Amino acid sequence: MVTVAALPPSLLLVGVGRFGREHLKEWQALATEGRMRIAGIVASSATSRDRLNTETGLPTFASLADGLAIAPDMVDICTPSSLHPAMVREAIAHADVLVEKPLAFTRSEAADLYALAGASGRRLVAGHLYRHHPLVAALIDEVATRGTPRDLQLTFTNPLDTHRNGEDPFFEWIHAFDLFDALADSPASTVSAWQDGACAEASLRAENGLSARLVFGWRGIEPSRHLTLAWPDCRVHCDFRDNIITTTTRGRTDKRFFGPVGGVLRRQFEAFLGACSGDIDAKPDSRQVMAVVSLAERARSQALTRRASPSSGKSRPRVAVIGGGVFGATCAVELAADCDVTLFERHEGLLTEASYLNQWRHHSGFHYPRSIETMLEVQDAKGDFESVYEDVVLRDIDAYYAVSALGREISARRYIATCRACGLEFREVPAPTDIVDPSRISVCLHTDEAVVDIGRLSARLLDTLRASPHIDLRLGCEIVAGRLLADGRKAFDFRQGAQTGTAEFDFVVNATYANTNRIAQWFGFPVRPMRFDLLEMAVYEIPDARRFMMTILDAPFTSLTSIGRDGYFMLSHIHQSILASAVTHDGLPPSWEAYPSNRDNLLRHGLRYMPLLADARYVESRVGVRTVEAYSEDFDGRPTVVTPHGFGCWSVLGGKIITAVSNAREISAHIARESAGR
Repeated sequence: MVTVAALPPSLLLVGVGRFGREHLKEWQALATEGRMRIAGIVASSATSRDRLNTETGLPTFASLADGLAIAPDMVDICTPSSLHPAMVREAIAHADVLVEKPLAFTRSEAADLYALAGASGRRLVAGHLYRHHPLVAALIDEVATRGTPRDLQLTFTNPLDTHRNGEDPFFEWIHAFDLFDALADSPASTVSAWQDGACAEASLRAENGLSARLVFGWRGIEPSRHLTLAWPDCRVHCDFRDNIITTTTRGRTDKRFFGPVGGVLRRQFEAFLGACSGDIDAKPDSRQVMAVVSLAERARSQALTRRASPSSGKSRPRVAVIGGGVFGATCAVELAADCDVTLFERHEGLLTEASYLNQWRHHSGFHYPRSIETMLEVQDAKGDFESVYEDVVLRDIDAYYAVSALGREISARRYIATCRACGLEFREVPAPTDIVDPSRISVCLHTDEAVVDIGRLSARLLDTLRASPHIDLRLGCEIVAGRLLADGRKAFDFRQGAQTGTAEFDFVVNATYANTNRIAQWFGFPVRPMRFDLLEMAVYEIPDARRFMMTILDAPFTSLTSIGRDGYFMLSHIHQSILASAVTHDGLPPSWEAYPSNRDNLLRHGLRYMPLLADARYVESRVGVRTVEAYSEDFDGRPTVVTPHGFGCWSVLGGKIITAVSNAREISAHIARESAGR
C-alpha cells in the first residue's frame, strides 16, 4: 500500500500593499520550511498582479471570489481596514481566515463574523500583532508578578505627514485598546475620549481599578511607541522602538535590553497555523477581540459626538481648580474665558503657602546653571507671565548673580558660557563692595531679573477672581474627598465652616502642591514619589541698604533678596534653609514636629560673602514646605511639571512663579480640545 503524504495547508493572500508585502515575505519563508504553501495572491491592480506573477511565479487574481475558486485552506486578508468585514464575510464560508486589525468597526459586527465562522466550522483570527510581541509578554509577566497596576500611560503615534485621508485613529490604532485589554485583564467601566485632528486620546477605568490614558494617531515628526505601567512603589516603562523595558523603584533603576525584536509577524502566523490545526487556541480569542472592538467603538462614538455637536448653545464645561496659590488662581482666570470655574482654597486668603514662601524672583534663568532644561523653560514662560502680570513686577531692584571664588562645581568661565548659550541678558560688573566681599567673588553679573510683589499679585488675583461671572471663589473651603463617576465626571465632597456639600465637574486642575498626591489617590491615579523639605527663610531689616538681589552660586547658593519693602530682605541658603527633609511612603507631607530656628547659621553663612549683614536686624522667619520629585536625576533643576492623568484631570507641580501663565494656558488649551462639542 502506497501512502501519499498530506500536503501542507494552502493559503490565499489578499492584499499586497506596504504591509501586505511583509506578509508575503514571511509566508514565503514558512512555505520554504514546508509549514504551508501559498496558493495564490489577490491584488486589485493589473500591474501589481503582473509584477507579482513574475517575481513569485504564483497565481494572481483580481478579486477575492476568483481566489476562493481555487479552494485554499486559509485566507490572509491584508487590505485597507474598511474592506475587512465584507471580505471576512465572503471568505469565512470557504476557508480559515486571518484578518489584519481591525476585524470590524462595531462589537455586533464582530460578533456576527464570529458566528458565521462557528456556523461554517472555520477559524477566524484577528491580527493583533502586539499580542505576539516579546515586550508585551514581559509586561504581562510583570502584571502577573506585581498585581494590577494603578496606572497605564500609552502613546502610539506616527508622524502627521504619514496620515492618509479617511484613516480613523480609533481603529487604525486599535493596538492601544488591545494593549489595555491584555494588561488590565478586566472590563472597562468608564470610557472618555476626544479627537483633535488626526490624533485621539482615550481615558479608561477598568473594573479592577486600573486607570489608563491612551494617546494614539498621527502627530509630530517622529514615531512614538511608549507604554508605562505604575504601581505604588514601582514604575515600568516600555519603549517599543528601542526595545527596552526600564523598571524604576525607590532609589534603583534597572533596564532590560531586548535588542532588535524580529519575527513578531512570524509568531503571529505560527499562532494562526496552530489555531487552524487545532493545536492551540486562537490568539487573541474572540472574547478579547470583541472587547477591544467594543472599547474602540465606545471611545470613537464619544469623540464623534463631541465633534458633531453644534457649537451654538453648548454648555460651558465645569472645572474645579483646587488650590489658591499663584498656579491655581492663574488657571482659574485663564479658564474662565470658556468654562465655569470653581476655585477651592482651604485658607481664607490666596497665595498663603508655597507661593508666599519663596524669594519672589522674577526669573530669567540665572539661578539654574546646571539645568539647561529649567533655564530654557524660564525663557519660554517669561513673555506669557509679563503679558499678564507686568504691573506687579518690581524692576527698580538691582539683580546680581555672582560665583563664589571658593566653590568647586561652578566656575566663572562655565557660568558665563552657559548664560550666553541660553541667550540671557547681563553685564559683567565689578563685585559691588557695598554688598559683597570682592575677594570671595570670581565673577559678578548684573542681570535683567526683578522681584514679584507678592502682596500686589495676591490683591490683583483676588479682584479678578471676584469680578468674573464665571468663577465661583470659595475661600476657607476644603476638599475632603473625591471620586470618579461612571460617566467620567468628577465629584468632590467639601467642607466650608460648618457646612458640607458635594459638587460635580467635567475637569479638574489639581494645584495643591504639597498635597498633590492626596487628590491623585482619591481618583486612583498613581502616587508620585515626593521629597518634602521643611524650609526656613529669614527676613532681615538692613538699614540704609539699597534695593537689590544677590545670589552667590557655589557659596553654596546663598541668596539675599529685597522683598519690596525698603530695607527688608529675605535670606536663604541651599542647605541651611532646610530644617528637615522626608520622602514619605504615601506621597503626602509628613506631620512635622516643632523644629528650632536655624537663623543663626543662615546669618553666619551669609556673612561669609555679604558683610552688610553684620548690621542686619532679624525680623521673622517664614517656614513652610517645598515639594520636589523625590528621585530626580537633576538635583539643580526646578522645572514645572504638568501631569495629565486622563479623565480630564491635571496636576501642576509648580517650580517657579514665572511659569504660572504658560502652564495655565497649556491646560486651558487641553480643556478646549477635550470639551469641544460638549
